[in-house]
Amino acid sequence: MTEPRGGPAQTAIRPSVLVGALGALFTASVTNTIIGIALPTIAGDLGGQDQVAWVASATLLTMTAATPVWGKAADRRGPRPLLLAAIAVFVAGSLVAGTAPGMAWLIAGRAVQGVGAGGILALVNALVAVLVPARERGRYTAWFGAAFGVASVGGPLFGGVLVAAPGLGWRWCFLAVVPVAAAAAVLVRRAPHRRPERPALPADHLGAVLIAATVAGLVLLLSAGGVAWPWASAGTLGLGAGIVVLAVAAVVRARGAADPVLPPRLLRVRTFALACATSVLMGTVMFGAVIYLPQYLQVVRGHGPTAAGLLMLPLVGAMIVTTALTGRAIVRTGRWKVFPATGCALLVAGSALFAGLDPATPPLLLATAMAVLGSGTGMTQQVLVLIAQDSVDAQDVGVAGSAATSTRMLGGALGVAAFGALIAARLRSDLPAALASAGLPADAGALRRLLGTPAEIAALPAPLADAVRTSYTAGLRTVFLACVPIAALALLAVLLTRESALGTR
Repeated sequence: MTEPRGGPAQTAIRPSVLVGALGALFTASVTNTIIGIALPTIAGDLGGQDQVAWVASATLLTMTAATPVWGKAADRRGPRPLLLAAIAVFVAGSLVAGTAPGMAWLIAGRAVQGVGAGGILALVNALVAVLVPARERGRYTAWFGAAFGVASVGGPLFGGVLVAAPGLGWRWCFLAVVPVAAAAAVLVRRAPHRRPERPALPADHLGAVLIAATVAGLVLLLSAGGVAWPWASAGTLGLGAGIVVLAVAAVVRARGAADPVLPPRLLRVRTFALACATSVLMGTVMFGAVIYLPQYLQVVRGHGPTAAGLLMLPLVGAMIVTTALTGRAIVRTGRWKVFPATGCALLVAGSALFAGLDPATPPLLLATAMAVLGSGTGMTQQVLVLIAQDSVDAQDVGVAGSAATSTRMLGGALGVAAFGALIAARLRSDLPAALASAGLPADAGALRRLLGTPAEIAALPAPLADAVRTSYTAGLRTVFLACVPIAALALLAVLLTRESALGTR
């Protein structure tokens, strides 16, 4: 169904279209969380233990790089056909990954999955933005927050079930999302197609390549630096220099292109720029909690994947509830600033609570800290996308929403890399003494054997297992201590943003 340019506005989306959009959003979000539990099994089946980290990183790399390009394409062509194309790319990548005969094919399939997932994350928001006025979009933020929350915590649960189920196995971590994504495409196809009201200018293909390469290089540097190669190595320094060159070339190209992927004029819009800055900072804190708290529950507290996922419910439940209440309040009042401001303050408080974590933290205190952190995320995450979209003209709503989304993912990549380095540094500092006291050599091989899966750590002799748990918890305390000033900077960015009532166009 195609509506003419300037067709009638609507204030609600068909329930079937909303279900399709949520299904697509869930599959795109779960692709990053479902895989962690399956990585040891994948390495045992396909080999290539030294490449297994790229199975997880490839999707994040291409997802972050592709998101702004999809957003710009939506502004040129309308979001519905682009969303259908992104779902098709995601399905193709899932099939390649699920049938991969070797590690190289699996990594390639994951990279294609990321391209499609980045499009889905950007275009679901763009689809809502062109169909519903900004003030009314608050009705849908709870649904989007719920899809992300269930994918974040449910992913490891689903992955564990699929890996262990007779007749299924790790390949179904990729294949199981295919029918869900296909059904989502059928439902999304029922959405009206709003063609943009703008003259057709030449597409900036070179600018798209430069931006994608810059973002991909930055995520690669953050993911591999200190892991695949040392930070001070020639490879790291060369990649950093290449990123700087690409970034300069992207800026020069954007200033000269007729229709750039990210128009420089948007960066002069104060609300848009501060929303993106806040998204980076919030993503750093949010992904740090989502990635490392389940590991704490498994490594330190000894819970299995299923129990760890259930124990994360205070975080996810608080996120869903506060997202719903925030959306309703925005629809009723048209005001928004109080919600991300309060949310960022809660991120500060939640990080401070977790900074006192230890192996024996009472479950009630742990659940309270999770609820505080989840509430902060729920009051902030979708509102930032909403205000970024509302701060620009209608023809730029796709690129504005994708910019807020991709900066959040970029912050997540930064947080996961930096926080992982902090935890690893603490482990390398503490564990040699534990090995020496046990009369064992403290070489690199011994350290790697100590830092295995949660089950392998639990099987260590009691003194060594306790040393790993204590050291990991100390590293995690450092992570959340670092999150306190990051969340405070996010709060400052929100406070510096000028509030205006959301539009009704």
